[in-house]
Amino acid sequence: MPPPPGPAAALGTALLLLLLASESSHTVLLRAREAAQFLRPRQRRAYQVFEEAKQGHLERECVEEVCSKEEAREVFENDPETEYFYPRYQECLRKYGKPEDKNPNFAPCVQNLPDQCTPNPCDKKGTQLCQDLMGNFFCLCKAGWEGRLCNKDVNECGQKNGGCSQVCHNKPGSFQCACHSGFSLASDGRTCQDVDECTDPSTCGEARCKNLPGSYSCLCDKGYTYSSQEKACQDVDECQQGRCEQTCVNSPGSYTCHCDGRGGLKLSPDMDTCEDILPCVPFTMAKSVKSLYLGRMFSGTPVIRLRFKRLQPTRLLAEFDFRTFDPEGVLFFAGGRSDSTWIVLGLRAGRLELQLRYNGVGRITSSGPVINHGLWQTISVEELERNLVIKVNKDAVMKIAVAGELFQLERGLYHLNLTVGGIPFKEKDLVQPINPRLDGCMRSWNWLNGEDSAIQETVKANTKMQCFSVTERGSFFPGNAFAFYSLNYTRTSLAVGTETTWEVQVVARIRPATDTGVLLALVGDNHVVPLSVALVDYHSTKKLKKQLVVLAVEDVALALMEIKVCDSQEHTVTVSLRDGEATLEVDGTKGQSEVSAAQLQERLDTLGTHLQGTVLTFVGGLPDVPVTSAPVTAYYRGCMTLEVNRKVLDLDEASYKHSDITSHSCPPVEHATL
Repeated sequence: MPPPPGPAAALGTALLLLLLASESSHTVLLRAREAAQFLRPRQRRAYQVFEEAKQGHLERECVEEVCSKEEAREVFENDPETEYFYPRYQECLRKYGKPEDKNPNFAPCVQNLPDQCTPNPCDKKGTQLCQDLMGNFFCLCKAGWEGRLCNKDVNECGQKNGGCSQVCHNKPGSFQCACHSGFSLASDGRTCQDVDECTDPSTCGEARCKNLPGSYSCLCDKGYTYSSQEKACQDVDECQQGRCEQTCVNSPGSYTCHCDGRGGLKLSPDMDTCEDILPCVPFTMAKSVKSLYLGRMFSGTPVIRLRFKRLQPTRLLAEFDFRTFDPEGVLFFAGGRSDSTWIVLGLRAGRLELQLRYNGVGRITSSGPVINHGLWQTISVEELERNLVIKVNKDAVMKIAVAGELFQLERGLYHLNLTVGGIPFKEKDLVQPINPRLDGCMRSWNWLNGEDSAIQETVKANTKMQCFSVTERGSFFPGNAFAFYSLNYTRTSLAVGTETTWEVQVVARIRPATDTGVLLALVGDNHVVPLSVALVDYHSTKKLKKQLVVLAVEDVALALMEIKVCDSQEHTVTVSLRDGEATLEVDGTKGQSEVSAAQLQERLDTLGTHLQGTVLTFVGGLPDVPVTSAPVTAYYRGCMTLEVNRKVLDLDEASYKHSDITSHSCPPVEHATL
């Protein structure tokens, strides 16, 4: 049994197939007998040569030393090549001497002997490749040639008229199609076509003319229909055809469907029907039943109110674990009326601050490390005789001398009011105003040696009072809520008198959970949306599903930029608008303008006019506006921090914020576990 084909044989076979594949559509395939004759000896020889290459091969056997015919036979492992090689090898020995004579021409003489294609016996004009065989050769013909030496022309016209639709002319190595009178040869060189009536511009007027065999057709763009009477394309009102599931807006040559974004809907891939907006990135939304969320009440009112009564004089002792990224807010209040004796423990610039009033005299003290780093720490406040001691992680950071007791005697009992996450009176009655809203989390609390067990049961029954188990920096928008600010985007330039200029610069750092939602929008009178920046999952003009950021004035998109919204990564969206300029960038890459220079200026003039009036800045969503007022009306879901005109927006300072939005904390992305 002959040995199996080796790697060299496979290489030869692959080479032949590659050469055949590289030919044009006119390639003439080898007959089965020729292909077999070409491949079988080549496979055997390639395998033998490959095996002998491991043992030294021709270089060692017949170049470095003189080889006998038997040794040459061992190299080639077949008689035809051996019989071809050895007489010529002896001629090299006679002509250039033995290997030890070191004649530089000896080695090339021997090495070239096995090649049957040197010199090339094939016809040069018709041959693509000469293939060396065992004491023989094979000529691989170009398209249009055949024969052993590739010197015979193939008559292509003899088979199916050469593929020509009418006339075929054979030529040496090729052929050419021709047409009868009245027809012209198409660009494919084979097909004959009739005379084109569309060469006359008046045939279809404004419409496009399409030539047909013996006829023609007048065509219009999608969204238009042809009027033979007017010889023009007229707009089709698709909205009258009931194309959209919800709201439809017709436009010249097109239409746009809109879905109730505030109702959690977006356009389906067919761009006509609506579907639910579903999360594409899961967040770790688990909450801890043993924690108390202090930021639930945007009004700044306390989340917990306690009232203690004692028969005997009692001193305050409070201890709890605390975690926050928020730099400012109220942890708890303890005392009586605003004009009597009380203390307020809060945060300012990330450090603990104690405001206290004893017998009408107010003071403020602040000390200790920055604690708004998001890690748990233990805080305690202990009332001693004539002192208050505040500790962080068992280390005293404040010791304040006081003249009095927090428990006040009233009608024979000692009373103390205690509120958590807010104060029981107005901010103006504090020693120094503070924003009481605090996005913080408390656990393991102990008020007056555990006389507050009811708090835990209340928190356990209400998930809105619980904290996320794990948080990161940022603000979390749950997909059903917004906040708004009253910001001014205009200024009067002193350099040019009383001329008013305007500017809108927005930097949004986002980690979205859905592919659709409003990041920021300005809302003016009559529910007009002068400006919006939003995520959208389709290109409204091209009717194409694609994840994009859209910058729009009213309902007109000024710029679009692609974004990988569902990759669980943070992205930076930058918007800059001023008179004559509007740019949108995503992660440093500039977006594509969707309007002409003239349209852009007209839209910016419209925006400037709105900014001279009253506008509110909405983040995370829109109020109840028409779905056609902006490209996107859906709520945003995910993490986001915003800068507007180079100032970071603090949601605790908003004019309004939905209680489900967390101002300074965001749950992390839920990573898949193997």
